[in-house]
Amino acid sequence: MLNITFHWKLSQIPERGVKKHCKMCGKLSVFTDTNVRRHNANGKSIYQYAIYKCEKNHTWNKKLAVYKTFSEHVPEIEEQKEETSIVSAIPITSLVEQGLKVIHIVLDDVIGKHRIDKVLANQIEDWSRTQIIDKIEKGAIQLNEQVIKPSSRLSKGERISIFID
Repeated sequence: MLNITFHWKLSQIPERGVKKHCKMCGKLSVFTDTNVRRHNANGKSIYQYAIYKCEKNHTWNKKLAVYKTFSEHVPEIEEQKEETSIVSAIPITSLVEQGLKVIHIVLDDVIGKHRIDKVLANQIEDWSRTQIIDKIEKGAIQLNEQVIKPSSRLSKGERISIFID
């Protein structure tokens, strides 16, 4: 059984481009911050969004902050930071064609909070986040050789195992 091991360092350094699955393109695309901000209100709260675009001009709105309308714009929740990482994307299809059966990812360093489903969705080229969540729930993706929830947080020294069908 062929396998490969990657070593990753995860951080929360903001980046201008974010790798994310584009629903319109149907693949993993790099979304670039347009530096345009949008505000929506529902009567009780004001939401601030950053507008990102992929290479085909499809948009994605990243929620930056939520403010109460009556509280002098004091943030209700902390500003959400996009999970970015110092890793290269994993081309699952080409690795499967090479006969690979297991991919191991060792987390050498983890700075900030990172969910396993979001990190893998950003780094696996050929799978959407929904597909990754399904594989986690079925046990095809494990953390430290244990079946876990898609919302599990990652820590330094842990090992993610991806079993290819």
